[in-house]
Order: sequence, then C-alpha cells, then structure tokens
Amino acid sequence: MARKSYIQIDGVLYEKGTEPASYEKQAPRVFGDLPDFVSPIDGTIVRGRAGMREHCKRHDVVPTADLAGLPSRMPEQRLPTAERREDIKRTMQKLGYF
Repeated sequence: MARKSYIQIDGVLYEKGTEPASYEKQAPRVFGDLPDFVSPIDGTIVRGRAGMREHCKRHDVVPTADLAGLPSRMPEQRLPTAERREDIKRTMQKLGYF
C-alpha cells in the first residue's frame, strides 16, 4: 500500500498535489544585497543595504524604488499642450537637434 501525504489549509486536509490553485506555498525568502553604485549626489561609492541607509540618512533622501506607485506632484497645467510640443519640435529642428 502506497503512503499518502496531506496538506492542511484552513482546517481542511488535501492530498498533496490536489490543493486548491489559489493556495500559495509560504516559505522564507532570501534577498541578495544591493549592488554597489556611485552616488549621484556626492560621488561616493555606496555599498549594500547598510550603505544605502546611511547615504539616505546623511543626505535626507529616499530611494526612488520607495516612491513607486505614488502620484506625481507635478500639476497637470505644467505639462505642455500639443501645440506647445509642436512648437518645441519646430524650434529644435531649426536649431539642428534632429
């Protein structure tokens, strides 16, 4: 007789391999350290997460990744209109940019 294994989810036993599709296995995750980079603020080399925390604290800034999903602070009226964009293109063509 073959052995069977079961998984208990919310008090219900499921045979392994038959658990609901919405069930996601929970496991610890390990993230590697951040790669070294040159600070655009002061030109120093920032190494790892600890270096990033110190750099942000020293310059009173936050990493760009922490701003993902936030609305833009730029008001809509500051964006150029279609006519203004065309005017900018014509000016750039006159100056030989493209």
